[in-house]
Amino acid sequence: MRPSRLALLLLLLVSSALPAAELLPPEKPISEVIDHYIDAKLESSKVTPAPQADDYTLIRRLTLDLVGRIPTPAETRAFVESRDSHKREQLVDRLMASPAFVRHQAIQFETMLAGPNSRGGTALREYLVRALGENRTWDQIFRELLVPDEDDPKKRGAVEFLRARVADTDRVTNDVSVAFFGVNVSCAQCHDHPLVHDWKQDHFYGMKSFFARTFDNGGFVAEREYGVVRFKPTKGPERQAKMMFLTGATVEATGMKEPTKEEEKKEREKFEQLKKEKKAPPPPSFSARAKLVEVALQS
Repeated sequence: MRPSRLALLLLLLVSSALPAAELLPPEKPISEVIDHYIDAKLESSKVTPAPQADDYTLIRRLTLDLVGRIPTPAETRAFVESRDSHKREQLVDRLMASPAFVRHQAIQFETMLAGPNSRGGTALREYLVRALGENRTWDQIFRELLVPDEDDPKKRGAVEFLRARVADTDRVTNDVSVAFFGVNVSCAQCHDHPLVHDWKQDHFYGMKSFFARTFDNGGFVAEREYGVVRFKPTKGPERQAKMMFLTGATVEATGMKEPTKEEEKKEREKFEQLKKEKKAPPPPSFSARAKLVEVALQS
């Protein structure tokens, strides 16, 4: 994720409660804009900020946060003794330009994205090191994790996100909702969310419908041409879920029916043969996961 995106996220958070008249023009430097909105938010909330960190504290915090270690004595001494008025900005630039920054960020992202059954040790981390090192955008990383392509060397290892969860569709449904959209929909699995009125069972099972066709086929992540999700709501009879994103946007998809016995037999034989040959299954004519990425990025 690019640093500018982090800055914009912070900007959105601190400016969301401010009147439109207090918005600064877009040509202002990002550091000035962030300071402006944070100061305004502190003032409106009647919060007295802590005093500015001294140089010793700052270099320790920044080095830990950005590269995952404490500064060396020589680094600390050089920073504290410097009289350059831009030394703080230069410290951030130096740390973020180092290979250690990418490695540390990859570890942080791996901690967030690795599943309970992760295998291969460093496969996902190696993917993240490449992706973050190339400054790929978060939407691109999202696409590569949900629609992995092991034949592309740049994307190799991304499949571990799904492979670690593929045996538990409920888990992958909630983990994707949490990791990528900041929404924990697990409470809507058995009933409408008791505290958040926007989250219904339809949302949980609508998201689950995007993953119902995904399964493990001899160590490969495969996707069927069909797959439906049925659930029992708290009131009324059992019903079939629609493919539905968290915003409520629904998707018209092929294969939203139970296959005939002949269709099921034919597909099962196809996947069994691929398993024997230890070959990766081809993508389906309609990928529900790819459709989820498309809908999410349009929302």
